[in-house]
Amino acid sequence: MMKKIIIFSAIYLAPIIISFAGDYKRSVITDPSITRRCNSLRDKRIEKINLKQRYQSLLARNRKLQGITPDNKKSVKKKLINTERHIQNELELATLKISRLEEGIVRQGCPGISL
Repeated sequence: MMKKIIIFSAIYLAPIIISFAGDYKRSVITDPSITRRCNSLRDKRIEKINLKQRYQSLLARNRKLQGITPDNKKSVKKKLINTERHIQNELELATLKISRLEEGIVRQGCPGISL
């Protein structure tokens, strides 16, 4: 008798359990503080990526200016070379900050963020 009840309940409840499993992902409640922190980290990452792109465009413009600057303008060429070195350093720092932010996003377990 007990086996029949267990078998009947298993057969009867199986479709209900499967339907709840599908609704689980939609009904997961996320902590608002985690969401805010993840959004903040994502926004910082996007900001640093935009900064990195600006540095890359400045570096390309600087190299173009170095190419068209006449050889007799030694002081201008020297300033352009120093500026290029400074931009390269800033670009490296931006790249390091982006990688650090990505590691932070992974460590803190932000769901649904693809890098």
